[in-house]
Amino acid sequence: MFEPIIKPESLSGHVEAELTTAIRQGQYRPLQKIPTEHELCSIFNVSRTVIREAIRGLNSKGIVDVKKGSGVFVSEMSIQNASEILNLFFGLSSNKDLMLHAIDCREMIEPMIAAKSATARTDDHILRLHDNMEKLYQCPLDDKITEAELDNQFHSILLESINNPVLHLLMDPIFNLVPKFKQDVFAKTIAGNMAEEKEKMLHYHEKITNAISRKNAKKAEGLMREHLKVTLDNYVKSMER
Repeated sequence: MFEPIIKPESLSGHVEAELTTAIRQGQYRPLQKIPTEHELCSIFNVSRTVIREAIRGLNSKGIVDVKKGSGVFVSEMSIQNASEILNLFFGLSSNKDLMLHAIDCREMIEPMIAAKSATARTDDHILRLHDNMEKLYQCPLDDKITEAELDNQFHSILLESINNPVLHLLMDPIFNLVPKFKQDVFAKTIAGNMAEEKEKMLHYHEKITNAISRKNAKKAEGLMREHLKVTLDNYVKSMER
């Protein structure tokens, strides 16, 4: 199944990659125990230190669970823990272009989510959107943490209305970048612009809500596209300051 490693460089990385491939190919199934530390040392012809480093790497990525006294088991992957891994990646990333790419991704996907929401939403979704709008209006201008949470909630309600778990996996970690976006933008913006930018957001949220309420998919899609274009422009301008 595995082959001993001859090359001395990146031994733990090599072991980690081999085990990941074996798990991906189904040689070890979710909740199944993988070979013991001693067995892996023999299989790969490496030291215990190398195996332990490889296992730590797999564990940090959520691929395996280490159970003290029992051994190492393949994780039972789910939408939830896959999403948590993406959240961790986005949260720890130091890539300055990450936010730009995230907004670009939203521009490609969210207009279609808005369009789909216009036909899939229920009356409860509309009530929740109006409640969200009311809270946004009442949110103090300088409370960017609450504003970011409410902004997230608005977009999440649209996503929930179409009930697609794969889209949740893709979009939830991106939505969770909104607080960072608010911080980056408004930390470089004078107070006078804060009111103007919030007014723009409220304008689009209200228009999108109305279009979805009327089941106007084309209008909802177009408004969301405009909204995210403004969001991208704001971010680019803030980074130029």
